[in-house]
Amino acid sequence: MKEKEKRIIEAAMSLFAKKGVTSTSIQDIANECGISKGAFYLYFKSKEALLLETFKYHFELIHSKMEAVRQRDLEPRALLIAQLSCQLSEINKHKDFIIMQMRENAIPNNPSMAAFIQKMNADSNLFVKNALLAIYGESIEEYIWDISTILQGMIHSYLKFIIFEKAELDFDELAAFLLNRVDDVASGLKVSKEKPILSSEREKNLFSFCTAIHRDELLAKIEQSKQQLSGDLLVTLEVLEAEIKEDSPRTAVIQGMLANLNQDPALAELQKSIAAYYQIKLL
Repeated sequence: MKEKEKRIIEAAMSLFAKKGVTSTSIQDIANECGISKGAFYLYFKSKEALLLETFKYHFELIHSKMEAVRQRDLEPRALLIAQLSCQLSEINKHKDFIIMQMRENAIPNNPSMAAFIQKMNADSNLFVKNALLAIYGESIEEYIWDISTILQGMIHSYLKFIIFEKAELDFDELAAFLLNRVDDVASGLKVSKEKPILSSEREKNLFSFCTAIHRDELLAKIEQSKQQLSGDLLVTLEVLEAEIKEDSPRTAVIQGMLANLNQDPALAELQKSIAAYYQIKLL
């Protein structure tokens, strides 16, 4: 992302939080950034397009912070607690922006926004599901979507107090408390032997959706980067592209190619995106 584009997005987030989307004009945003209105249109076609990018920026900001936590190489339980605490903290930092979204119903009814929200929800569902399986293993696999839904429901309920009541909570303590409650739920379900409410068909549909959209995004980013490279780095991207297109990509090959990208700092974002998608630790 270009520095000026980032500055426009951050200025828009601040103004939207203070004044609301409807009351904030493109001229207001341009003035805040110290650019002309014409320069604004070099980066964004409309205020609606910018609004979508603010949502993406906010989501990616939280995702990058949680990914940084994952690189600390913690055991699964400590990792999930640390990532949940990080998520709660970042949401709290931008609660005025979130309140604005809810107050104004700021999400326009258009396909691009709908697709992004669907992707965001799918990412969240898969993250929680995989984190819980890493902690509890196969013993809860039958109930994984029910337990995941219960945990996310608890998180959302506490977020209401954090966002709307401005409750000052210890996020590390809250994250650990929530996971302790998941312990209770998981133990209770295993003892009860109740039939799961959410079936494994949900996993099949969600995984298919996530795989398609993420793979397409990665391939698009690789194609864009290829236009600016030559030599060994270009070959590296071509190898990555070929592996990602395979039905059963070889993670060892992908990990080796990602290490080659260390040669160019401009490829760091692409490198991290591919590593996160395939759950590969960067060398």
